[in-house]
Amino acid sequence: MPPTAGPPRRGPPIGRLHQVRHRYGAADTAEKKALIAQLERRPIGSAARLRAYHGDLLFLRAFPDDAEVQAIVTRALARTEGRVRRLSRAQRRRLDDTGVAGSTTRHAFAYGIAQWLIGIREDVDIDWERFDAPERLDPLLRLALTQAESDAFDSGEFSTQEWLQLAHGNGRRGSLGWLVREGAGGTVTRSGAPDPAVTRLLYESVEVPLEWRLTSRYSTSGNAVDAGTIVPREQMRPTPGDPVAWIGTPLPDIVRLSRGAAAPWLDAAKGALAARCREVHAIAYANLDEVYLADLGGGASLCLIGASASDRLTLEANYGYVLFANGVPVGYGGVTPLSAQANTGINIFEEFRRAEAAMLFAQTLRAFHTLFGVTRFVVNPYQFGADNDEALSSGAFWFYDRLGFRPSDGQVRALADRERARLAVSRTHRSSPATLRRLAKSDLLLELPGAGRTALFEERWLVTLAAAVTEALQAPDIPARLARRDAMQAAVVEALIPPGSRAADAAFQRGLQRLAPILALVLDAIRRWPDGDREALVALVRLKGGRQELGFALASRTHRRLWSALRQLCRRREVGRG
Repeated sequence: MPPTAGPPRRGPPIGRLHQVRHRYGAADTAEKKALIAQLERRPIGSAARLRAYHGDLLFLRAFPDDAEVQAIVTRALARTEGRVRRLSRAQRRRLDDTGVAGSTTRHAFAYGIAQWLIGIREDVDIDWERFDAPERLDPLLRLALTQAESDAFDSGEFSTQEWLQLAHGNGRRGSLGWLVREGAGGTVTRSGAPDPAVTRLLYESVEVPLEWRLTSRYSTSGNAVDAGTIVPREQMRPTPGDPVAWIGTPLPDIVRLSRGAAAPWLDAAKGALAARCREVHAIAYANLDEVYLADLGGGASLCLIGASASDRLTLEANYGYVLFANGVPVGYGGVTPLSAQANTGINIFEEFRRAEAAMLFAQTLRAFHTLFGVTRFVVNPYQFGADNDEALSSGAFWFYDRLGFRPSDGQVRALADRERARLAVSRTHRSSPATLRRLAKSDLLLELPGAGRTALFEERWLVTLAAAVTEALQAPDIPARLARRDAMQAAVVEALIPPGSRAADAAFQRGLQRLAPILALVLDAIRRWPDGDREALVALVRLKGGRQELGFALASRTHRRLWSALRQLCRRREVGRG
C-alpha cells in the first residue's frame, strides 16, 4: 500500500500511537515523533498503559520509519526501567513475566538456560517463596556432599534453603550459581565430580522455580543485536500472491557464522525467549558451531541454531530459530528436518503481531527449503489450536491456510474447504471455536513442487520405531539390557564396515550411538543392499556425529532405501497391532 497519511486520529496518545505505528507516510512519521515526545514528558502510572506504550516502541524499533525514529524509540525504551520503578508495587507486579526492563520473570528454566543466566551474571536465583517442595533438590545436593557433612544434612536442623546458603556463603542470593556452576559438576571439573548429564537430569526433574530481575540488557526493552545498517520501512510486506511458488524459490544470503559472530545472536535469542518464559530446546542447548543467519529482506533476519551434539535427535535433525527485524527479536520457532520433509511452526511475539507475520514465515520456509532441500512442511495441531487456547483464539489455522498449508486428513480437509468457501462469500463470517477445534485434529501439510517424489514419513512412526527399539532391547535387568544394546551396535558395525577398515572414526562412533538401535531393526534389509547404499549409510552415520548436523539432514533426504525400509517396518508393526 502507498505511504499515505490516513484520516486524523483521536483519543489518548498511547492509543493514537498504536493506530499509527504501522503507517509510514510523512505525516504519520511526524505524528509518531510528536506522540512519543508527548508521552516521554508524562508519567505513566498504569502497568497496562506502560506495557502498551512499550510494545509500540518495540514495534517501531524493529520496523522504523527511518534512523531518527529508531534512535528516538531506543532512547525511550532505555528509560523503561526507571518508569517501572516509579510504579506502585501492585502495578509493578502486573508486569511480571512480560520481560519489560525493571520487571521480574519467574519460570522453571531448563538447566542450560539457568547456566546461561548465571554465566552472563544476571540477577537470578531460586524463587524460594514459590518452591513448593524444595527438599526435592536433596538428591541433587547429595551429589556434591562429602561424607563428613552427612550428620548435619540429614539432621533435619537445616532446611534445603538454609543448607545451600551455608554451603555457598553468599547470603540470601547465590544458591543457583552454586548449584549449576560450582556445586554439581557445572563448569568446574574436579576429581569425583558428578556426571554433568546426571546433574542436568536431576535438576530438570525438580523444575526449580527461578526469579530473574530484569535490567535493560536482556529484557525485551533492551535486547537487540547490532545488525548493521538500519533498514527503514515504507510499508508492511503482504503475504506472497503465490506462497507455494515463493517458498520454492531459493533464498540467497544464508551463511554459517563463526563462533565469535554467532555468540551475540545466540545470546539475544536465549534472552528473547527466557524473558518471556519461552524455551526452544535446540536454543537452550545450542551448538555454537552451527548458527546460520539468513537475510529475509526488509531488515529482517532468520537466526537458525542447531542443537548441541549431545542433544541431537535420532532420525530428525534439530534446530531452533529466532526472527529478528533490525536486530530486534520478533518471533521464534523450531524446525526438525526428517527425510525430505520438515516439521515446523512459528510464534510471533505479542508486540509484533498484525504486521507481516505471513511474509516472515514464508521467507523462513524459503530459507529452510534452500538450506535443507526439503519439499514438504508439516505443522502439528498444537501450533494452531489443539490444547492451545492462544493459538485457537488467534485463528492460527487460517494463518497457515493462507500460506498454502492443507490438512493431511481427508475429512478435516473437506471441512476446511467448506469453511474457506464461507469466508470467501462473507467478510463478516468468523470460524466458531468449535469449528477451529475440529480443524485442529489433523496435521497441516505444505507441499512444494517435487514433493510427490518422496512419500510422507508419518511422524507417528517415530514413536513406532522408538517402541520397537525398546522391544528389541527387552532383557531381565539393566546389565543384560546394556549387553544387548552393545551386541546390536556391534552387529550394525559388522554389517557396514569391512574388517580392518578405519571408517569407524570418532564422528562415526558418535553417530552410531544415536542411530545403531534404529538401524538394527532393519539390519536384514541393510545386509542385502548394494555396496554403494551401505557406504552411503556409513557416511550418514558419520554425519550424524559431525560438527554440524546440516550434512546429515541433506544426506538423509536422499537415502531412499533407508526410509523405504523404515516405512515397511512401521507398516508391518501397525498391521500386527491392528
